[in-house]
Amino acid sequence: MSAKAPAPVADQAAGSIVLRIFRGDTDGGQEQRFEVPSIEGMVVLDAVHYVQAHFANDLACRWNCKAAKCGSCSAEINGRPRLMCKTRVDEFVNQEIHVGPMRAFPLIKDLVTDVSWNYEVNKQIPGFTPLPSEPVPYKMLPEDTERVYEYRKCIECFLCQDVCHVLRNHDD
Repeated sequence: MSAKAPAPVADQAAGSIVLRIFRGDTDGGQEQRFEVPSIEGMVVLDAVHYVQAHFANDLACRWNCKAAKCGSCSAEINGRPRLMCKTRVDEFVNQEIHVGPMRAFPLIKDLVTDVSWNYEVNKQIPGFTPLPSEPVPYKMLPEDTERVYEYRKCIECFLCQDVCHVLRNHDD
């Protein structure tokens, strides 16, 4: 049986942090203020989980790995698209931390957006096909595979699309 990792403990000397989290759906919404104990090494996702556990168990938020491998926890933190699992709260000394949904995508609820458009577009990307004039069996060259490797690096966080001026209307 493996030992369970100890839960983080609030550092009383560190005090607390203030989160302003967007709450709402397609009908509208607003930021709601939460005060969370500061914990050494805490990331924004930890703070959001604290809010879910202690103040708002209906807060909608996506996450999966907490290791920046899956891209699920994408959000806008103080107006910048970032992964909540990699954004440390100590980056925002003496600041409130504003957490909102990615604005390039339709809002579902709270911090959750509809990113399904990406999967529909992905289905339309044609696979590699050798030219009919090439001898069979075709041998792929390194330059044929370079583009494929770029797609394999993607963790599907869609932060690149959230900052894209073509897809997003930048109000600020």
